[in-house]
Amino acid sequence: MGADCIGGMRRAFPVFQRRFLARTACVLLAALACGCTTHYRVRQLEKRVRGYLDSAQLQATPDLPLEPLDLAAYQPGPVLTGAEAPVVDLRRALALAARHSREYQALRETLYNSAISLWVENHRWEWNPTNNLEGVLRRDLQAQETTLGGNGQASISHQLASGGRLSLSLAVNCLKFMTGEHGVDIYTTAGVTLQQPLLAGAGPLVAREGLTQAERNLVYALRGYVRQRKQLLLRVADGYYNVVSAQDALENAQRKNDSVKSARERAEFMSKAGRQQEFQTDQARQNELSARASVLARQQSLDASRDSLKQLLGLPLSAALDVDRQDLARLAAAELPRPPLELDAAIEQALAARLDCATARQEVEDAERAVRIAANGMLPKLDFTAKADATSPVTSHLRGMEWDRGSYSAALQTELPLDKTSETATYRRAQIALDRRRRELDEKRDQVTSEIRADWRDLQTAEENYRIQQMSRDLARRRVESTELLLQAGRANMRDVLDARDDQTQAENAVTQALVAHRLSWLRLLLDLEQLPTEPDTLWSPALELAATSATKETVP
Repeated sequence: MGADCIGGMRRAFPVFQRRFLARTACVLLAALACGCTTHYRVRQLEKRVRGYLDSAQLQATPDLPLEPLDLAAYQPGPVLTGAEAPVVDLRRALALAARHSREYQALRETLYNSAISLWVENHRWEWNPTNNLEGVLRRDLQAQETTLGGNGQASISHQLASGGRLSLSLAVNCLKFMTGEHGVDIYTTAGVTLQQPLLAGAGPLVAREGLTQAERNLVYALRGYVRQRKQLLLRVADGYYNVVSAQDALENAQRKNDSVKSARERAEFMSKAGRQQEFQTDQARQNELSARASVLARQQSLDASRDSLKQLLGLPLSAALDVDRQDLARLAAAELPRPPLELDAAIEQALAARLDCATARQEVEDAERAVRIAANGMLPKLDFTAKADATSPVTSHLRGMEWDRGSYSAALQTELPLDKTSETATYRRAQIALDRRRRELDEKRDQVTSEIRADWRDLQTAEENYRIQQMSRDLARRRVESTELLLQAGRANMRDVLDARDDQTQAENAVTQALVAHRLSWLRLLLDLEQLPTEPDTLWSPALELAATSATKETVP
């Protein structure tokens, strides 16, 4: 007897082992499948988002490129010091901003989230499955029965363009008696339900409003993304030229410091020789001290402008950064660009081409659609519902549904419009919102017109100011030369020379500032005309290429 038991245990152990390994393998496969499913779903999401963005681009900016929104592309800026520090020109600065700018990455994420919102809304219009599984072990002490029950339910539903909803459901119920003489009871149920509004809430206009608005919101977000990308280009150019101007001012201050040092040494020599009074020598010494202080102030200004540019580019503040000194020379060598259009034509073109104007016009259409939807909500509620249910016989094994013994129903449900307070308020708010959108469209037109007029004035003023500062610089240079000669001839004093050199330094700085101001005014005009195309992966614009290298008259690309 004992040998038989031991033999039975030996025969049972491999069975138990196989079952244990099989169950363990199933658990591992299920866990692996869950992980693969998550990865697969994320990849499917990215594929759908890319499709939504491509579709939105055809409506929003068909002529502008849009790079894949790889959210993992952001990398903190490298910390470069010493000899590794790059000499950054404007093109390299924009490329660094495209790769490391936190602001640019935030713009990508905002646009990506808008596409995800459309994906979620679009999912409502697909066949959406739901399921539920339940297992229950129950002990009834009064009836002295132990049962093991299992229920499984699956359903699928679909939103109809007419405003209705179609639902299909299937449920399987199983009850096994662990004690007593009962066996297993199994039965299934199935049902079909159609719900369709006939008055309020009926029709594609109302039913698809969420999807329609989500699609338009993505178009608006894409337009805003492109506009903000151009504005980022302008801010990077502004920050870059601030560093260039500060560096040029520092070099001018250092040259002035060297010249006043030589003037002080010469004044001391002339004073010892009795050819100059002592107070003029003191003036030279005081001017040298002022020049040293100016060098320190200019160095501090350069460091502050560099830090601002590093933050804008997404570089660590500890990273070394040096700008290309030849950029200013190339900019000065190029002829100043002029607008190719008259002012009235430029305003008309800006109103037609501006992406934010297009969004403002379509937002008026959205408000008009909202009024029509709110008017639909004022109609009486009348819904039609149709149901069909069937159940299989309760047996010990699965049986088909007996549709000839099922239940069928059709019903009309109505609600008299006795109280439409909420709907009336919604309708009136929609009308007010429409009026507001129309005012905002008029305001946007006035804003664009004002921006173009201001850009026109700024560009003309900057051009004239640059010419004036050039003439002032030339005069200051000749004045320094003439006073130097007069000082040597004894016909001028040291104060005249020092004043002339101060004016020359100020004139040199004023020329640089006027040149940079003109360049930024020109880029701002292109931005407001919607004629500043940018490369999404580098933020570079062909307008910058022409401005930096062309020595001929530039035109708007």
